[in-house]
Amino acid sequence: MKIRDLIPWNWGKRQVPVRREQQGEPLRSLQSDINRAFDNFWRGFDLPWPSTSSAWSVSMPSVDLSETDKEIEVTAELPGMDEKDIDVSLAEGVLTIRGEKKSEIEKKEKDYYLQERTFGSVERVIPLPDTVDLDSANATFKNGVLTVKLAKKPEAAATTKRITVRRA
Repeated sequence: MKIRDLIPWNWGKRQVPVRREQQGEPLRSLQSDINRAFDNFWRGFDLPWPSTSSAWSVSMPSVDLSETDKEIEVTAELPGMDEKDIDVSLAEGVLTIRGEKKSEIEKKEKDYYLQERTFGSVERVIPLPDTVDLDSANATFKNGVLTVKLAKKPEAAATTKRITVRRA
């Protein structure tokens, strides 16, 4: 082993292959570079952008979790959806939130014809602790925000032990 291998800023460096342009194909090379630039730009974003097949992907809605001694509250952002578009289910200690939005617009005017369709779906699966009372769950939806409240079992609060932290 060389000393250079132990230096952390050399870790992860790979040898970059040299790409040689073929004579007579500069436009194909330019098109390939542009395609690669666009592909790399959108990589890493978790957005429901249309893919090259024009199909909308399933994305995960933003979720906030809060917990008290008595309950767990899950808040999910589902903008543009109605109550009828949302499905909330509990099974085997897992909370599943699904939503699907479909919109179709069609306008026929004297000078033009407009037809648009948008589709999108979201899904979030949240594991829950065993201390949750599944029968007490309730969900409310207001202004694009879904709130699910799950009460804890009474014995869960009794088994919680607080530990004091002391300076060493």
